[in-house]
Amino acid sequence: MSIIEAEPEAIEPPLQPLPIRVRLAGPRDCEALCDLLDNPAGAREQVLTWLESPGTTLLVAQGEVGILGVAVLLTRVVPIHGTGAHKVVEVDNLVVRADLRGRRIGRRLLAAAVEWSRQRRAVQVEAVVGDVNRDARRFYENFGFLAANDRLVLAA
Repeated sequence: MSIIEAEPEAIEPPLQPLPIRVRLAGPRDCEALCDLLDNPAGAREQVLTWLESPGTTLLVAQGEVGILGVAVLLTRVVPIHGTGAHKVVEVDNLVVRADLRGRRIGRRLLAAAVEWSRQRRAVQVEAVVGDVNRDARRFYENFGFLAANDRLVLAA
């Protein structure tokens, strides 16, 4: 078979972004949030804890078909020796419905989380990602996050 006779492989067009709006989550979103997590049956207690914990904020990506993703943000005040303190927001969890990944929902949710943090005068936004989760690491790095090794950890 010559090159001319070969049929070109079908190239799938990139997935189009879905229209979403990002908003604060509330108690009525509990079931939809549970469905996003790896273990929906055991997730209810975790979601309720997030919703009720001071310093924890949940932003959801809302689409026409319901909640498409969630960002769990933890706000803490970090003392700085001699200069007071500053506010840090940690992206504790960011999840997009598995069947809708690749539609820029996570990126828009993260952008909203960063903007929410700036509006609250946070000096930085952190995301803790293990070395084995390469997809998540690449996601955050592509957004502009940089690795920082200034944290010391001790297992309890």
